[in-house]
Amino acid sequence: MGMPVAVHVVCEEAKEGWLDEVYDDFVALDEVFSPFRSDSAVSRINRGELLEADSGQLVRQAMHLCRLYEQATNGYFSAWLGGTFNPSGLVKGWAIDRATSILAQKGCRNFFVDAGGDVQVRGVRDDGRPWRVGIRHPVSRDRVARVIEARDLAVATSGTYEKGDHIFDPHTQTAVSHLLSFTVIGPDILQADVYATAGFAMGDGGLAFINRVPGYEAYAIDRELMASWTSGFGQYCAPAT
Repeated sequence: MGMPVAVHVVCEEAKEGWLDEVYDDFVALDEVFSPFRSDSAVSRINRGELLEADSGQLVRQAMHLCRLYEQATNGYFSAWLGGTFNPSGLVKGWAIDRATSILAQKGCRNFFVDAGGDVQVRGVRDDGRPWRVGIRHPVSRDRVARVIEARDLAVATSGTYEKGDHIFDPHTQTAVSHLLSFTVIGPDILQADVYATAGFAMGDGGLAFINRVPGYEAYAIDRELMASWTSGFGQYCAPAT
């Protein structure tokens, strides 16, 4: 996936094979969905070599989810741009969600899954305290903007940290340039990841959109490094030190 993936399990019964299963699933999804692999299903679909009907259950499920979220976000989340299918805005969160399911099915109650800075946590850390998830500062790489104290929570950020202005408003087909980052927190990493992309694409309307989504909160930083957030966001933040 071209990004670091970290898994931390707090479970006396944990076996190394459980983590192998998690990482194998990340690799399998990358092989199917990566737009940077010439042999992936996504690349073959975009070259016209593979029809949706023949693409397999995994791809059809991803396409179905993309269409559902496109409708749910009034078109601000879309896996189709200029006739090209790129579900990367959905697949990372989906991969974390699948990893979470694998660990939960093993009986794990306390764990942390991080893929490229998007995180799903369950339970607590080794010391019994909540997991701490930093929202990276969009300019100063050695700083965090806020720290979230998380139990059974997902944290996902869309921003210009690594790739510059790469998030597009699907309605105008132009890159969104007046935000630096948009973070969404809530119970489910797949939805948080999708909503972070959609909220960023909405620009000024992103926070208002998240305010209307039950159970989710958001935090945005603009080009002037001014931060704003939804009404319930503060309850998840660690005290300032």
